[in-house]
Amino acid sequence: MISFFLLLVQQIFFGDFTFDFADDLVKHIVEAKEPKKERRQNPISTSELLQWRFLVVVINGMFPGPLINATTDDVVHVNVFNYMDEPLLFTWNGIQQRRNSWQDGVSGTNCPIKPIKNWTYVFQMKDQIGTFFYFPSINFLKASGGYGPIRVNNRDNVPVPFPQPEAEFDLLIGDWYSGDYKHFRKMLETEESAYDVTADAILMNGMGPFIDSDSLWYETFTVEKGKTYRFRISNIGSTLSLNIRIQSHTMLLVETEGSYTNQITLNSLDVHVGQSYSVLVTADQNDADFYIIASPKLLYATGIAGVGILHYSNSTTLADGAHPSGPDAFDLGFSMNQAKSIRWNLTTGAARPNPQGSFNVSNIALSQTFILQSSRAEVNGQPRLVVNNVSYFTPDTSLKLADHLTNGTGVYELDEFPVQSVNVDTSYGTSVVSGKYRGWIELVFQNNMEDMDSWHLDGYSFFVVGFGNGHWTPDVRNTYNTIDPVARSTTQVYPHGWTAVYAFLDNPGMWNLRSQTLKNWYLGLQLYIRVYDPDPNPAKERPPPQNLLFCANYFPRLIFISVFIFKLLITIVNGADIFLEWNVAINTTVHPFSNEQPVITINGMFPGPLINATTNDVIHVNVFNNIDEPLLFTWNGIEQRLNSWQDGVSGTNCPIQPGKNWTYEFQVKDQIGTFIYFPSINFLKAGGGFGPIRVNNRPVITIPFPKPDAEFDLLIGDWYLKSYREIRSLISNNSTANDSSPDKILMNGKGSYFDNDSRVFESFTVTKGKAYWFRISNVGTAWSVNFRIQNHRMVLVETEGSYVNQMALDSLDVHVGQSYSVLVTADQEEQDYYIVAAPKQINATGTSNLIGVAVLRYGNSVIPPRGALPPGPDPFDIQFSVNQAKSIRWNLTAGAARPNPQGSFNVSNVTLSQSFILESSIAEIDGAFRYTVNNVSYVTPETPLKLADAFANGGNGVYVLDKFPTNSSNVEAVNGVFVASGTHRGWIELVLKNDLDFIHTWHLDGYSFFVVGFGDEQWTSNSRSSYNTYDPVARSTIQNMVRCILKDGLRFMHI
Repeated sequence: MISFFLLLVQQIFFGDFTFDFADDLVKHIVEAKEPKKERRQNPISTSELLQWRFLVVVINGMFPGPLINATTDDVVHVNVFNYMDEPLLFTWNGIQQRRNSWQDGVSGTNCPIKPIKNWTYVFQMKDQIGTFFYFPSINFLKASGGYGPIRVNNRDNVPVPFPQPEAEFDLLIGDWYSGDYKHFRKMLETEESAYDVTADAILMNGMGPFIDSDSLWYETFTVEKGKTYRFRISNIGSTLSLNIRIQSHTMLLVETEGSYTNQITLNSLDVHVGQSYSVLVTADQNDADFYIIASPKLLYATGIAGVGILHYSNSTTLADGAHPSGPDAFDLGFSMNQAKSIRWNLTTGAARPNPQGSFNVSNIALSQTFILQSSRAEVNGQPRLVVNNVSYFTPDTSLKLADHLTNGTGVYELDEFPVQSVNVDTSYGTSVVSGKYRGWIELVFQNNMEDMDSWHLDGYSFFVVGFGNGHWTPDVRNTYNTIDPVARSTTQVYPHGWTAVYAFLDNPGMWNLRSQTLKNWYLGLQLYIRVYDPDPNPAKERPPPQNLLFCANYFPRLIFISVFIFKLLITIVNGADIFLEWNVAINTTVHPFSNEQPVITINGMFPGPLINATTNDVIHVNVFNNIDEPLLFTWNGIEQRLNSWQDGVSGTNCPIQPGKNWTYEFQVKDQIGTFIYFPSINFLKAGGGFGPIRVNNRPVITIPFPKPDAEFDLLIGDWYLKSYREIRSLISNNSTANDSSPDKILMNGKGSYFDNDSRVFESFTVTKGKAYWFRISNVGTAWSVNFRIQNHRMVLVETEGSYVNQMALDSLDVHVGQSYSVLVTADQEEQDYYIVAAPKQINATGTSNLIGVAVLRYGNSVIPPRGALPPGPDPFDIQFSVNQAKSIRWNLTAGAARPNPQGSFNVSNVTLSQSFILESSIAEIDGAFRYTVNNVSYVTPETPLKLADAFANGGNGVYVLDKFPTNSSNVEAVNGVFVASGTHRGWIELVLKNDLDFIHTWHLDGYSFFVVGFGDEQWTSNSRSSYNTYDPVARSTIQNMVRCILKDGLRFMHI
């Protein structure tokens, strides 16, 4: 199986009570307001310890990042877009990257991903199972987030050595520092005292502690009495070892970092930095809530313990009483004894069916021994950490790249590092040592410091054969456990103690051996082991990936090769491949209002993740349908050139059944612009599942306006408080339900600033004097919306793939399904301002909950928005809307997807091949009220039209081509499968007539059409004389006003 992930890596600010999107670096700024229990606006509780404003690295808007859920031998593709202001790498903690250290994601194996660039990791979970995590590996970024869980599941033919649990939970625990990580790392580099700064909190899945029932946000796990659950626990923190326990419950240890263990029952478990465990927890208590505690080791600071809740599904009783007690924080004897009791399960299979114990260390012959002593020191006047008195210095060129191109010359000297002794003087060094291929190595970690440490080896699992106090000597080998030592990749080393491990070096490559304590690693506590196999057979070690990144401009051979390769790439690549994996589910925790309404989420997100592409990119979206009914996605405005098989509507695709997945593959061929996606069947769009699409200009084609400081996606739309299923049922069974009105307007899935029932409101942070690109789409189901920003004008620049003549607007009508780009300049006083989305044809005034209200926040603002909401046009003034629509014209001189001006393709002298006059109305058919086009109400057949067309030459038994009239109304209102012929490479005129009492919109898949006219009289052929054929805008969705005529058309049609 191949899994595809897209990681959009950004930075946000989390803080007191709210967080808000701001720009492409997405710096979310908090707003200090009176806390309200029902407004859970950030993943941090309101305890005093967490009253901060702090920077967080998010992935696809998530903190922690999304789960990578794989199975043994799966190949994972992770396309990382770096939207931060400094270079980035991800490493995959515990994933062995068999024969493929090119994908390991540390500074010694990879050149970093530069800001505003992307790179795709491709690696296999070869012969692995277990619990792991990923995190950013350079620039101290891990201290600010960017981490997430990895599961590698057993293949179906290898059973787990315990009964299948009811469910699995990922639990990431770790210490957290309140300050800016950039400031902290700078202090570490210059101030000795910074090393001893204590963490401010312990987070659980990025959330603060449960203090009492008024805590705003904390982690909770819901269980059912009598059922057993698998908790996958990882310490993703920076410094502190943690002890985890659950009030009134025991834990059964079953796995650690890819090894099944002998199962032992525990009251608490020490989890050291970088370690991962699986425990089984049975809900065997009375229905109530119970504390989950993660407390620090070697620190008397009970106030910073992480506190979550184990919630029984039928519980009405809050967690109470004292927190469950753990071992004394300084009782290292307890910790060491527990570590020694964790043994390998010799009889069970794991990644392979054969027992783990068939590979053992009882009679090995050591090839090498490295004795690595760690301590604090000063090097050239700077505070550093040293191994054998050498502090690692990171070169500009990755070691693996230098090794491949020049055998390391000019970057490092192999085996200069002392592996069994301590240098007399402290020094910097790029420490790379040889490991004997297919030899057994003994690593002895000697900790000469007062603090607990953890060490990790990339590329392998090692066998933890011994722990001890004091100094290691060869005599202590007789205390080693060589019968059933557990195999893992991260081990703790106790203060003034030692840990010994064995590793079998059967995986050639350049492998990082490091302290997992982040400040130690950052200050030099690491080295690399080069395991080299002289056999040139590529089956032994993989060649560099085709998308290899380069770095170090002083490296002559490197420069030549990189230029050559990039020139080669430019000649053969039209667009990038973007791989996405979407898990679509019903979620009752992200509802925008207080009622626990089911919402359709993608990867846990509502709205769904941004698709950020460039002209001609090929997009792969693997959709996993985890809801209980069929599903399709359509890509509103993406033309699917020569490829309607990917359009994602009922006429082109069979639906994705529950529990199944399907991958869309389509190219954004010759397109730019602002679009959306959404579920296209079963009324699912009313429940969510929508999200933004950007198609950016290629670098060779400039946008027709100065580059803004940042871009924002803003999805606005109406929302029902009833579930989509309830609304669907009402509409299907009750004629009056057609007049039912939505209840709210959302902005990016969030309620109004003034709505007390709203859990969170949207906010955008700007800097005075800068200009911002807002990409606005109406993702609603019914209402047209007027959009405006208090005291700010907007410059309209683009709509649905067309650059327009730029015009300044006080407000903009955005009809259902439409998308626009506007530029907003932060040219007012530094305070907050209202952003308003008000419905058309609805009498909603003042701060009515029918109006969507967000906030435009200036970065230095301390003044909340004030005054009345900015006024807009009368919602019933249809003429305003028509006049504004007529004023939107094509920019004839700008290039878009291609360098030639848009106006080089025009409609001023076309010859029409066809005219369709389509009149929409409502009628009663077979006792039910239906919407009709020319008195025909479309009925969806069980077989998609495209499939029937391909296999039955025109849909024999599915549809009859041209059965219904396209220029007049059917005599009687009927249900039917309405399919009409279009002339290939002919111009068609579509006249859309609205006989209804409300605005609605029409959209045509596969094309952009030219909007040549609107009118409020009966259309006749004489109306053509009023058409704008000089510069009509090209788009794919157009509004149809109340009981008026829309000439929607003159367009080139490929059918």
